[in-house]
Amino acid sequence: MLSNSKLITVDSLTEQSLHDLFALKCVAVRVPEFYDPTYSKALADLLYQEIDDSVSGGIYESDIDSFWNVTADPSRRERYFGGALPLQQRLRRLSAPHPSPIDLLRATLDERWPGGSTLMSMEGRKMPFGITRAWRAGSEGLPHQDVLHRESSDPEFKTMAGQLGVNIYFDTADEGGELEVWDHRVTDEQYADIAEQYPGSYGYPRETLPESAVLIKPEPGDLVLVNTSCVHAIRKITKGRRLTVSGFVGNFGTDRPLRCWS
Repeated sequence: MLSNSKLITVDSLTEQSLHDLFALKCVAVRVPEFYDPTYSKALADLLYQEIDDSVSGGIYESDIDSFWNVTADPSRRERYFGGALPLQQRLRRLSAPHPSPIDLLRATLDERWPGGSTLMSMEGRKMPFGITRAWRAGSEGLPHQDVLHRESSDPEFKTMAGQLGVNIYFDTADEGGELEVWDHRVTDEQYADIAEQYPGSYGYPRETLPESAVLIKPEPGDLVLVNTSCVHAIRKITKGRRLTVSGFVGNFGTDRPLRCWS
């Protein structure tokens, strides 16, 4: 049985909802119509045309690699860092005369979090935030976690107090494509024992997981935040397609800025 007891739905993002999510009092926070649904549908039409088929996460089509895809490939890593600021500028151009949805999210986080928010930097370079991800019929995201310190040896990431995944939805599938989140974490110690079996913390078998905690079927314009230490998945799309702008938010302390990357 699926339950939404671990899902918080709010009219607007608040400091308390962020604290609750980092503290695992819930596993997901949903903000309906965070971005205007009419703007979302118009922006989706433009973003589908901008997708670069040469860049892909393997399970979705994207305009730029995510960080976990570039850690072992110097050329892709260079493209990743080089695309950070052009990515922001392009989304502003496509969104005009309305605000860029990722700028709106960053400003909201900055206003709500005591320490503000900023882009994540690595090796003195800004990291991209807000990559477009298109999911077609037949695609799915297997149960997995997203934990930055498992992807990078940078010791600073070990000090991160929590990591959120953020998605702003512009198009949603007619059938399937729901976001599924388990109230369950694979610890670093447990992960160390299975890392070779599931490289990149991707693809935990469903039969090893407990009952799902949350099943979310977003609507265009919705913002959904997930604590990515919890195992989460995207159910297979059987009809239609799904388009989001996605990224991560790292917590290094209440009095320090949230750091945003993709």
